[in-house]
Amino acid sequence: MNAKTMKHSASIWDGEVGNSRCIDVVHWEGDITPEQLANVATQISTVWQMVDLQLDPAHPLHGNAYHLRKMADDEYEEAEYLKRRAAFEARYAGKRVWVHGYHHEEDTETGTSEPFYYDTMFSTLFITLADIEALCDKHYGADVWDEYSLYLDDKLPTPLAIDF
Repeated sequence: MNAKTMKHSASIWDGEVGNSRCIDVVHWEGDITPEQLANVATQISTVWQMVDLQLDPAHPLHGNAYHLRKMADDEYEEAEYLKRRAAFEARYAGKRVWVHGYHHEEDTETGTSEPFYYDTMFSTLFITLADIEALCDKHYGADVWDEYSLYLDDKLPTPLAIDF
């Protein structure tokens, strides 16, 4: 059976599946993402808490239990942040970048914080942001730097030394 013609359904619940009230049941053909399914549930009722997904009997994963839990606002924000971070990492993976670290210094008189940039930058191949953070610990000291800026290698002059 073609994935686009498979008929799936989902029941929308106001609590745990089977232990609360079923708000509605929706049906559709083809694939749907969890985000799209959550949007459909929200259009039907803003009080939904769980969606129970039933796949078409012809689907190879038919019979497995799939539940979509409504996330809290901060969970949505975290999921969006992780999605943007993964897209950033995929875009720049394998490219040479310059890293310029800094920390914030408190002005005790005014109570404001100003960035203090380190005199040195370093260049490396970008893999993940966690790798960049580990290199910042190595170059600037663990728990010393607060933030960093990344620059593509072609935006700056050729480095005199390269950190592999």
